[in-house]
Amino acid sequence: MPISFAHIINPFPCPEDSEHGVASRITYESLRIAAEQGRGYGIHIEVNAVVLLGDEIAIKPPAKLSGILERTVQDICPLRPQRPYPLISDILRVGAESTNCDYLIFSNMDIAVQPDFYLQLNEIIERRFEPGAPFTVYRRNIPSYFNSTDQLPEMYREGGKIAYGYDCFVFPKSYVAQMDLGNCCIGAAHFDYLLFMALDAVSGFRVRRINDIPLTFHIGNGIAWSSQMDYIEYNLVESLNAIERMRERFLVPEESNFARMERLHFRPNARIDSRLLRKLKK
Repeated sequence: MPISFAHIINPFPCPEDSEHGVASRITYESLRIAAEQGRGYGIHIEVNAVVLLGDEIAIKPPAKLSGILERTVQDICPLRPQRPYPLISDILRVGAESTNCDYLIFSNMDIAVQPDFYLQLNEIIERRFEPGAPFTVYRRNIPSYFNSTDQLPEMYREGGKIAYGYDCFVFPKSYVAQMDLGNCCIGAAHFDYLLFMALDAVSGFRVRRINDIPLTFHIGNGIAWSSQMDYIEYNLVESLNAIERMRERFLVPEESNFARMERLHFRPNARIDSRLLRKLKK
């Protein structure tokens, strides 16, 4: 039988003509098309929005409200500039509690999908990886001149460039209760790398990456990190603490993705010289 998917997203209100407003419209329409195609092949698909109270206005079809978040990072550690970023652990917990589906998908609101997105995910789970193996999907960055849902057929065909980040995760729902994500918030660096490592740990160090099938895309590649430095440093500390706790729980193989991510990403970012450089940039 086909896998059942609950695709968890976290929309929020923004001006319609803003960069995020444009990206969200394109994302919603791409999800609608992909869900319609997947359901036509008998796949059970839910697009579930988990939002802060008052952000329900940002939910558009095919998404439906599936849960309300009760806190933001500001309730844990007041940061500046003040932004109500939710915690990734809260989003996934509320999302998991709202569905009976086998697998969860979590992706950012600026990540659009191909029409056969859910069909391809079903094939990957059933034929490519062993049961229960979580994985991430690498996106393609396409030119920033795309700005309308009318251009989706062109966007689907656009080759773009692979962006080796972590913004679309696919994993069994049962893993959510086992993961240690600390109090990391979305909207700033490091939470996605920690999620990748946590999925590796709870799956028996079997996390995988998909970069050979064009499944998702993102318009442009503009990143403005300078105004997020406090959030980046906060997420780094939360991640390092979670990694230490996970090392106490799990026997981590040195060749695992967990160990490589810790060695190549988190340890370099935790060095004093790296932190001083970020302070200078700020």
